[in-house]
Amino acid sequence: MASERVIACRGVVKGRGEGEALVAPATLSFWGEVDPVSGRIIAAGHPLEGQCLRGKVLVIQSTKGSSATPLVMGLAHQAGNAPVALVNTHVDSLAALGCVVNRIPMVTDLEADAFVEIKTGDHLIVDADKGTVTIVDRADQRSVS
Repeated sequence: MASERVIACRGVVKGRGEGEALVAPATLSFWGEVDPVSGRIIAAGHPLEGQCLRGKVLVIQSTKGSSATPLVMGLAHQAGNAPVALVNTHVDSLAALGCVVNRIPMVTDLEADAFVEIKTGDHLIVDADKGTVTIVDRADQRSVS
């Protein structure tokens, strides 16, 4: 049986997304650091460089700047390569707008440190409507595979 941990949070953009976590205690610009068609992080030296956002829950400090953020998120979404949810410790209004127009749930203000509790590869269920992030432990996922 899988063990789950539920962390309360604040929903920013409503909805529910579920997928594998991509975690980095860093910022990310969708303009110039994410390829809008492939959904790959192309920022040289970024902790998630080379990773694809497709079907992932992106857990980062925040996005950074650029009014093109909603556009790049939209292009990735149209290509099927956008994240399924965002978990941010700080909210950038342009990313929130990108999530709204692309129907990507976004949460913030977790009651626990996201970068301690969540690891890349963990299965996450982000429910911005309920204000929860549910973590399914990686070891439990392997045992049921």
